[in-house]
Amino acid sequence: MNKQHNKIFNLDYNNLIHESEVLIEKYKTKYFQLCLDQLKLKITDSDLILLLKLLYLPIFVALKSIYHKKQNTVFLGIVGVNGSGKTTLAEFLTQLLQSESYRAIHFSMDDLYPIKSTRLKWAKTIHPNLKTRLMYDNELVKRVFQGLNNWKGPIKIPQFDKGVDDRAPEENWLVISEKPDFVIVEGVFPFAKPIEDARLSKADKFINSQVCDLTDSYDFIDLKLVLLTDSIKDVIQFRQQQEIELQKVQGKSAGMSPQEIESFIRYFQTYLERYTWPQEQDPRIDFVITLDSKRRIIRIYSPKNMITYIK
Repeated sequence: MNKQHNKIFNLDYNNLIHESEVLIEKYKTKYFQLCLDQLKLKITDSDLILLLKLLYLPIFVALKSIYHKKQNTVFLGIVGVNGSGKTTLAEFLTQLLQSESYRAIHFSMDDLYPIKSTRLKWAKTIHPNLKTRLMYDNELVKRVFQGLNNWKGPIKIPQFDKGVDDRAPEENWLVISEKPDFVIVEGVFPFAKPIEDARLSKADKFINSQVCDLTDSYDFIDLKLVLLTDSIKDVIQFRQQQEIELQKVQGKSAGMSPQEIESFIRYFQTYLERYTWPQEQDPRIDFVITLDSKRRIIRIYSPKNMITYIK
């Protein structure tokens, strides 16, 4: 099954870039409006063209190519370090696909965190660190994925309210009433593989077991994309930039201070190093996009095919 799947959907990123250049030449104004107006993307025109050419439109072209071959729901998984642009990319693709009359949805794996009472129970019985949002509600992940991949009718996808650190009331959940043509899922830790290390703390052994339990749950995803940077300092900078934009909208009291952000990212650094950065060499991954400190693309690599397209 996997060998046939890989053969059918094998994609050459150079060809995807070429097709993107053709689209930009034809529909440049449309893409600019989508990025600048609807996504509120703050970027120079030249950098935006590069982003469209090297990332946004190649993935759009790839999704449509897979859809025409598969003739069924296409699933895209976007993994990335904090602040790398996962959500913006997912929103762009969703809106562009919808503009062409496809049924496209996207959601964040953040919405599939365990409820607060469960995390507090883990913190009490296993380790205090487990009260933080470090993993997913595995049974919920499997149930949502099963419902989307084996469509039998409307499903609801929970929403997580980070303001109260708990799942939002059911009336606020995302209702998918029709079978989607495209489903885009984004998060920091999907596709993660468990590590082998006897020195792990009790909390980390539990987290590792949860990662292990989900390892095969992403197999049905058609296109796996990872957004990385070479430095934890870049991750901190990305997250701080996000917070500045949030405060422009919600006021300076919203979100975290630069010091709180650095502390937050430093805490997660261990888990990024264990579960996210190693995906750069994971043969399950179709494409790894590496960004510099200004979110400009400096490398495009396919672990699946062991090909470097841009360096």
